[in-house]
Amino acid sequence: MPIYESIYKSEDHEELVTVSNIEQHENFIDVKNNLYCTYPGCTARLSYVPKGKVRAHFKTWPKNDHIQDCIDYFERVVTANKQKSVATSTMALSDKHVKNVLDNLKKKRREQESGADKPKSNNNKRPRPKVNPDSGENPTLNIVPTTGPDADLASGESNIKEPSVRNRSLINLTDDDVGWTRSVEGYIQNVETNDKRVVLELRDGDYNFRVYFEEFFFDNAPVNFRGYFEDLKLLVHNHKDYLFSGVGLIERRKEQYGMLINRGNEFYVDYQYIAVFLHNASA
Repeated sequence: MPIYESIYKSEDHEELVTVSNIEQHENFIDVKNNLYCTYPGCTARLSYVPKGKVRAHFKTWPKNDHIQDCIDYFERVVTANKQKSVATSTMALSDKHVKNVLDNLKKKRREQESGADKPKSNNNKRPRPKVNPDSGENPTLNIVPTTGPDADLASGESNIKEPSVRNRSLINLTDDDVGWTRSVEGYIQNVETNDKRVVLELRDGDYNFRVYFEEFFFDNAPVNFRGYFEDLKLLVHNHKDYLFSGVGLIERRKEQYGMLINRGNEFYVDYQYIAVFLHNASA
């Protein structure tokens, strides 16, 4: 999966670099030779791939592996003629897990704003799963998270750990994210409401995004959520800097990325559940 953010490291300096600003950097040559993964504790080295037939991006160096918890972790193919057969099942995320994901977004942003988010070097990487080329044995089950109503597994079923949720900034979203559960953030620009549907329009820099609350959401949410969105609509009309954080299914509609939210506990407004946010906003 393409990567669009990296950390430039020199002897006494660390700096977040994106594909949109790397070529304008005054130390471009040194920067592109000293790029690393942004995930805390991951020391994988990255290289810059300028725009060509595909969008500019960063990629992982050969023989430089991400730690297993990293959002960009992947398993390298052992041999060209050994294909791994992996079955995929979905697991419903627990309310606690979703809350942890949302709270971690809050923590990460506050660390960035305070300048305390520099990744720490960590050479104690977790051991990666080993595949013996001669054994004929392959991993048989890949668990992916979902907030949808039709998960294959319940949270914690068969003592399987809940899968992690990858975070994507709006600049990072690609077609590879479509159909998968992700966490995103963006500033609310507009709220569209009707009887069975609400759409939030988000923006982050030059990137737009839409969040959908549809029939399944309203069939299962308390009736006062309709009023919540009407109140939010009035607030947003006068103030467009409220930050939305959500966990949901990434979709692509009319050539624009969006997220489908299914339950009321899967999103924050300014790092609060919407009822708490509205109460504090009117206090």
